[in-house]
Amino acid sequence: MSIRTPPLRAFRTVAGIVAFHPDACELLRLISAIAGDVGRIIVFANSALDAVIKDRLSSAAGQTPVTLISPGENVGLGKAYNRMVELARLEGAEFVLLLDQDSMPSAGMVCRLEDLADELVRRGEKPSLIGPRPVKSTGEPLKRIRQRRSRAHCPTGVAVEFAISSGSLIALKATAAVGPFNEDFFIDAIDIEWCSRAWDAGWSVWLAIDIPMTHRLGHGVIRLPFGLRLTDQPPKRLYTYFRNQVAMLRLPHVPAAWKLRFIAWLPARSFIYAVRHRFALPVIRAIGLGLADGIMNRLGSPERGWRVIARGKSAAV
Repeated sequence: MSIRTPPLRAFRTVAGIVAFHPDACELLRLISAIAGDVGRIIVFANSALDAVIKDRLSSAAGQTPVTLISPGENVGLGKAYNRMVELARLEGAEFVLLLDQDSMPSAGMVCRLEDLADELVRRGEKPSLIGPRPVKSTGEPLKRIRQRRSRAHCPTGVAVEFAISSGSLIALKATAAVGPFNEDFFIDAIDIEWCSRAWDAGWSVWLAIDIPMTHRLGHGVIRLPFGLRLTDQPPKRLYTYFRNQVAMLRLPHVPAAWKLRFIAWLPARSFIYAVRHRFALPVIRAIGLGLADGIMNRLGSPERGWRVIARGKSAAV
């Protein structure tokens, strides 16, 4: 449903925001923050939106047209991303900027990411995705950067294994070559899998080290020795996390080094999450069922798994 369509202006990027039971003020603030730098904003509502949000979408975006997509149920991130890529291509955009409601871009982030994309192309690269540096509200980095080798040296960007989907500026030419986002994953590891496929297809993935973006990750971060961190997640997300990560082990385009790291860390990750949640039964069930479904390649909507976790049945159900 199109909320308002004023005359289109010149643009390079269409922004897509995935919303799921969002806080009205935060979502509207996010829309206002990016409206001046994009040609259109797509809001993909994976849950019903409050009337207050619907009524204020256009005013928050100013002169930037807004498109609201409401599928009537939670269809997952993969389907949302693919739909937004499709609409951005129909708009004639060069890039699509993916965002979720837990992110807040820094000033001028979109234009600076576009500039970095141009610089990388001039240096002979084929950037498929460029992400800002996700930080906490205090400015502290959220994740450890895992770099990859690249042909080009760029002082303001580093080639990385993957960048989180929120804040990612994605070249629409790359989506045609790399393919759609994996809808069977529903949520979790969609960005890792797509970035691995991009590298395998001859495209590169970059992180803009001097362009921060405030982001809230799960329930926070579990701090470990040697500067290591794990994202703290509720049982439902632990289920999809383990399911999808295990499923990636069979994918040929996922690097062997990533697979070996995951396998090596799997017992420790499982134990850390169990300890973090004091061996709560929903967490133990979520981990066990996630591992089982990942091994069996039972993907798609996680509703079945979530019901099993809630009922307390065994992972074999």
